[in-house]
Amino acid sequence: MNPKENAEKLIRELVLTGTGDADNRILKDALAAYEKSETSKAAEPPPIIWRIIMNKPISKLAAAAIIMVAVFGITLWDKTVTPVWAIEDTIELLARFSGMHFKGILLDEEGKAVSFEAWARANEEQTASNHLRIESETGAIQVVSGAQRYQYDPATAIVKITEGYGTAINPWPGPDFFESLQEMVLDWKETYGKDPATNRDRVFVTCSHPAAPDPRSWRFEFDVESKLPVSIKQWDNMKREGLPGFNVESVTFLETLPDELFDFEIPEGAKVISALAERNKKLKDPNSGMLLGDMNEEQACMEITRRYWQAVIEDNWQTVAILSPTSTAEEWENKYSGSNFEEIVEIIEPYQEYGATIVPSKIRFEGNVTRTISVSILFREIGGQRSCIIVNTCIQDWD
Repeated sequence: MNPKENAEKLIRELVLTGTGDADNRILKDALAAYEKSETSKAAEPPPIIWRIIMNKPISKLAAAAIIMVAVFGITLWDKTVTPVWAIEDTIELLARFSGMHFKGILLDEEGKAVSFEAWARANEEQTASNHLRIESETGAIQVVSGAQRYQYDPATAIVKITEGYGTAINPWPGPDFFESLQEMVLDWKETYGKDPATNRDRVFVTCSHPAAPDPRSWRFEFDVESKLPVSIKQWDNMKREGLPGFNVESVTFLETLPDELFDFEIPEGAKVISALAERNKKLKDPNSGMLLGDMNEEQACMEITRRYWQAVIEDNWQTVAILSPTSTAEEWENKYSGSNFEEIVEIIEPYQEYGATIVPSKIRFEGNVTRTISVSILFREIGGQRSCIIVNTCIQDWD
């Protein structure tokens, strides 16, 4: 298997493993178990490509927007004149590091800028991270340690615990990450310049993808001398418009981090609750999804997928939100802004992987670019009626 095939296989497995486990557990356990006990265990879909999920009210530490930090005084110069950096140099160097320490600024629920500091450690394969700690200036803390996630909000003195959570960062920004990203994105672009504060040479890389697992765009800043990333911005739309949903203003790569850094001690007097209820409420909404009627599951998979992508092409965000209730119509509109979907080329026969029902589709974008994007489908029975919803989108392959 050549390096490109290895990279493609890595992304497919990373995307589907966590999502499949989550959907299977939700399908078989979560909806029924929650009715019996708030202490039921369930796994949620892991974040993919630098989306660290945090639920409200702490949420803006990870999925929220951040004040855009304008970079003034950068002098740009042509890459063809002085080619001093290559992504291959960075890929080789990243293999040395299994730990990260990073800082940034995020917006809270009220739009207030909040600074944060975080630590993360990769697994042995350097493909993902299931150890993460984030602390904000407000006192909010989130820790992912193995299969447990803890979220503490000092404003409410509530600790939310999700068991079976696992992955916190997926994929890890290790040696395979940037090679795979460069292969799969639509518009990889490198711009050269200097850091006005230090006068050090910089490379600015921008790119985007319509399903990673949702629409994403990025801006990475690399130091030419060290070859390492020094800042990262991610937007939940295709054009890097508005406020980034994830912003790292500085990052330090480390060989490793100790276990005790990811210990969590429940603050005295804090109320402990299960974090399962919020997700189940969305998944159990009887007004969402598509009724099966006389269709069998395979027919339903094909039909809900067709309706979903056609609604995206037509900018029918209300329908998108009904078929995939994990986000609101407004949120879906913001996510797909600028994605330029043009046509459903083919909807491919569904299959099972890691317990999830996956339906790939070939979608053509503006400029005659085709991508194969999969949706993950959950079947439900609510009020005696069978229905299905789309719980995730993910990269299946690229042409």
